[in-house]
Amino acid sequence: MSGGYKMPYLNVTEAKNKLTSIRREALTGREFILADAKRKNDPLVSLVSTKLLDELCEKSLTFSFEWVDKPTDSNKTYSLWNKETGIYGIGSSEGEAKKDFLNNIQEYASVYFEDLPYYLSERNPNREHYWYLRQVLRCNGDMEKLYNLFGFKPEA
Repeated sequence: MSGGYKMPYLNVTEAKNKLTSIRREALTGREFILADAKRKNDPLVSLVSTKLLDELCEKSLTFSFEWVDKPTDSNKTYSLWNKETGIYGIGSSEGEAKKDFLNNIQEYASVYFEDLPYYLSERNPNREHYWYLRQVLRCNGDMEKLYNLFGFKPEA
């Protein structure tokens, strides 16, 4: 294919000078690839609409749950497990287990994003959690949004 549309590549200095116009174009769906001319071996970075990234996560990534414990004669707790992140929630009712899960996954997301180089290293088995936890962070601690994200019904 010759002549057709090509992904726009910009060096960091050029991007700094055009940031307002690049942001405007990114909002329309255009992606810009940034390269650091001084550090030629550094990986490339994309500037793209957050809305498009959100849509990608929402369409391709869903959370699944399993109740691994329910009250019995010897156990009085509910335990909820999220397959994608391995996070649990435990409580004396299903509602409490869900709340505990939401608190635990927010805490995990916070720890994860505070140390991205560690969690995103090629050898870290939790690297795949990034896109799931990004969705949690995008809720900004809003419990209603979190309940919706996970398909939970808020307890009355």
